[in-house]
Amino acid sequence: MIRKETIGSLGAGLMIGLLGVLISLIPYTAAWEEGIGLETLFKLRGRRTPPQEIVIVSINGQTGEQLGLGEEIPAWPRTLHGRLIDRLHDAGVAVIVFDIFFKKPRDAETDNLMADAMRRAGNVLLVAYLQQQQILSGQQTLYVERLALPTDSLAQAAVDVAPFVLPKVPVRVSRFWTFNGENELISLPAAALQRLADPDGTLIRQLLQAIGEDLALSSDGKDRQNANHWLRGDAQLRKRLLEAVKTGKTGHPPNLPPLQRQRLTALLALYENEPYPYLNFYGPPGSIPTLPIQEILSATPQALEKLKGKVVFIGYAGAYQPKQKDGFYTVFSQPNGLDLSGVEIAATAFANLLRMETLSPPGAGGLIALLLGYGLVITLLFRYLPGMPGITTGIAVASGYCYLVYLLFAQHNLWLPWFVPLALQTPLALILSLIRHYRQMRLSREQLRELFGYYLPGDVIDRLAQGDSRPMTESHSAFGVCLASDAQGYTKLAETMEPQALQAFLNRYYELLFAPVRARDGVVSDVVGDAMLAIWPAIRLDRSLQQKACEAALAIGDAIQASDLEPKLFTRIGLHAGELVMSHVGAIDHFEYRAVGDMVNTASRIENLNKLLGTSILASGDFVEGLQGMLTRELGRFLVAGKQRPITLYEIAATHESATPELRALHAAFAEALAEWKRDDRSSACQKFEAILRDHPDDGPSRYYLQQYSERRSNRKNPLG
Repeated sequence: MIRKETIGSLGAGLMIGLLGVLISLIPYTAAWEEGIGLETLFKLRGRRTPPQEIVIVSINGQTGEQLGLGEEIPAWPRTLHGRLIDRLHDAGVAVIVFDIFFKKPRDAETDNLMADAMRRAGNVLLVAYLQQQQILSGQQTLYVERLALPTDSLAQAAVDVAPFVLPKVPVRVSRFWTFNGENELISLPAAALQRLADPDGTLIRQLLQAIGEDLALSSDGKDRQNANHWLRGDAQLRKRLLEAVKTGKTGHPPNLPPLQRQRLTALLALYENEPYPYLNFYGPPGSIPTLPIQEILSATPQALEKLKGKVVFIGYAGAYQPKQKDGFYTVFSQPNGLDLSGVEIAATAFANLLRMETLSPPGAGGLIALLLGYGLVITLLFRYLPGMPGITTGIAVASGYCYLVYLLFAQHNLWLPWFVPLALQTPLALILSLIRHYRQMRLSREQLRELFGYYLPGDVIDRLAQGDSRPMTESHSAFGVCLASDAQGYTKLAETMEPQALQAFLNRYYELLFAPVRARDGVVSDVVGDAMLAIWPAIRLDRSLQQKACEAALAIGDAIQASDLEPKLFTRIGLHAGELVMSHVGAIDHFEYRAVGDMVNTASRIENLNKLLGTSILASGDFVEGLQGMLTRELGRFLVAGKQRPITLYEIAATHESATPELRALHAAFAEALAEWKRDDRSSACQKFEAILRDHPDDGPSRYYLQQYSERRSNRKNPLG
């Protein structure tokens, strides 16, 4: 049967997991996850090696200075680009990608020279510009995107024209798009991958024929684009094509080399994957190999052989770009203001597609499962491992999760969230766990106090509840007041009662004793048979404790007389004040916490003197000092057993308010008789004691002094006595 506590823990874990899921859906949370979490992962991973098939040819202000051109880069003659294309074509470059928008026609001769160079190369892609226009339709404003192509002569000479859109506002660039879902446009990096994987469309045609599809594709770029759109809409066909490429059992085309097979696989994955993927950067600006344009133009043919088979991206890049705003804010933007150039971001996007290593965040189902699982695990850890072990284990688990997130990111390009798990779920689970453990500890302490409150003082219980591991022999010295009590006739009563009945009688008797003590902040330190020891401890001298103990002693007698207890045991009480020592007394595996020392023994001896004097409440002179509102009478100085010096004893009779005139008269008469006794006028004192006994036959102190006088006279008559 599942315990209620387990169900509660599982519920709390699922609640924290569900809260993490809900918060992760908030746009601000996604922004934090991307802005903080993703940036941290990139910074931890650092620079990594890009694919060797990619090179950037940079155009910047230094290029213009070295070539003898002006700083206005767009105004440079297009014959320069034509020469660059010829050099790259002669070097055997696989694909040439211009990330420069040739917006307006120039001199027809220079434009034609560049266009001729593009036709000779047969592998040049140009970037287009995607414009957003506002169109008023009645009272509504519609936003329409239009593709702005380069100048006609250049667009017709290119094998493909595609846009590459990046935000021109100060926001962090983290994603790019491969296909525009609304207009079904392909982006520049994706178009470059198409050209590299299937330059003339024959491979796709052969693969389609091999799996039984006959699309009668022509080799012109327009029909190939339509075919690609058709592939995008047929997931089953993509699956069959991908299987044909991977297994190599199609027979058409025969003997595909591994490199071509990998590129075709990347091309088919392009249609299958997210059309708006996350960029997987290779590092700060310059991480992708970059050559300045003047180096290409001036290099020997032998030096350019290293570019054979590569994809070359041409655009504005470098640390110095006068009057060019082609830098974009990314996680690798430098403190000196240098951002990643648009051409390097385009090359990065192409490299990600070629290697199929765009970042892969978990899908909706995976994200829900991850956050629910993490919330459940971290909550259960904090709940079942309280205190520092739980915190340490929780930190270890959170650190392990961080390392796992980093490992999956660095090795498998999998981007898992860690802002929500670490910044939200872990602290929340810890707080809820601490609240729960605090409530449990408080409940346990209350239960412990309730259970041991019958046997131990409250402060000792608190130390036990807090796990105090100090030795049991430790003692504490303080000022305190002791109340020792004993019941007259208990031994005789115990002989006549059954054990069960005696137990019930004693429980009722002690209930009458304990209640007045605890009501006045006293602590029952020890109970043996019919005897009780109560204490009022304090850090320093406090005369109010005597007052409370005195009131408790009087209340005990009143409570017994007013109770239904039968027989009503006459209870004798001794009171004393002084230095108190609290200590654990015992050995091996049994200890009791009690007051020990001379003060306790003295209080017990004072209580015993009640038998001799016939009184019910006796107190030492130290105790009576400072009492207010109490009717007391001095009984003389007595040498109690075990003491070397006598102590003065007082009888506590009643409060001033409750004392009767007769009782007051008794105390006054006794004080006169005792004064004569102290002056050694024993005969006159005894006459007064006898007079007191005529009016108060039960007055024990007067009878005691008469007995002492009689014994002394007898000893004088018979010295050998």
